[in-house]
Amino acid sequence: MQNRIPIKKEVKTVRYAFEIRDPLINPVILAMRVDAQQNMEYLWVGTDIEVGIALRAPNDNIYFAQTRPLGAFWCEFAKSWDTAWTDAIWALSRSLEAWRRKKRDAEGNAAGDMFRKLTEENEENAAVWYAAIQIWEMYLRCRRGRNGKYAAEFFRKYAQLVILPFGEYTPEMFHWQREQPVTPIWNCREDAKLQIWYPHGKIPFECGVATHSLRPMLIYYRQRILDAGLLMRKCRHCGKIFFASDSRTNLCSEECRNASKKAARKSFEDKAKGQPYEQAYDREYMFWYNRISKLKKEGASAEQVEQAENAFKSFCDKASRRKNRVKNGTMTLEEFTSWMMEQEPIIEKICSE
Repeated sequence: MQNRIPIKKEVKTVRYAFEIRDPLINPVILAMRVDAQQNMEYLWVGTDIEVGIALRAPNDNIYFAQTRPLGAFWCEFAKSWDTAWTDAIWALSRSLEAWRRKKRDAEGNAAGDMFRKLTEENEENAAVWYAAIQIWEMYLRCRRGRNGKYAAEFFRKYAQLVILPFGEYTPEMFHWQREQPVTPIWNCREDAKLQIWYPHGKIPFECGVATHSLRPMLIYYRQRILDAGLLMRKCRHCGKIFFASDSRTNLCSEECRNASKKAARKSFEDKAKGQPYEQAYDREYMFWYNRISKLKKEGASAEQVEQAENAFKSFCDKASRRKNRVKNGTMTLEEFTSWMMEQEPIIEKICSE
């Protein structure tokens, strides 16, 4: 197809050109595979023929191809709305109503620049790519009509239906973080078309295929996830949206679990440092540590240093147990402090030998 400009990406695709030309012969679709077992989602945007080929083997003649963690498609709708959508749609509407070709092309090219910017700023957003391409292709088809006013009105209704989910589904996202998500808003008949490509031939998986609005695709997407018993959660550590099998899971990965444990431990230690028994222990710890450091600097024998370090280790173990007793209320702070001071002659004797 002549309207494609090759680009280099990890998954090789081609860039859709928002230019005034003849519309594509084959319809543009968005195909999605939901793999709940692996917590992954697969998306393709291109003509129906090229996407069909891409489902069987890598195909560099599609506009968008991505494999990513499950949940990204839903969450990106919160990032898809922009006032540029409305500006571009009205520019294309004015283009269709214009009588003079110069004004017609000027408005069309201005809208093309807006769509180009939208897709470049949202390069990994499948919803933005699909909506922008669908709207542009409909504009190209409407340019062929003789009644500009009728074509502009029809085009505006179609375009607004395409971008409608960007505004309506943003608050819906937050309900997904509850154990009982709300039911999606109802769909009118012309906004409820969705194809299902069942496993066949060399394609061993099911795909949902959007040809018009994205609303039925969102409902299909969420239903597949709910059928798998998964709930949308927000990671307590990094803030990332992920899916889990129960509402108690609030960390998305092993990395975040380890980081959360580390942060909790640091928070506990910071709070504990202000306790009198911790301050008393730290003072006595430094007393022993400084004595051993001085012993090493003065060139003491290895046997003497080893004896001091063993005594230090024994002191720390015993002091830690007594510190826990103070914390639990079975030993007073004064008793703990007196005991530690009684141990000082041990290290003093070793250092003076």
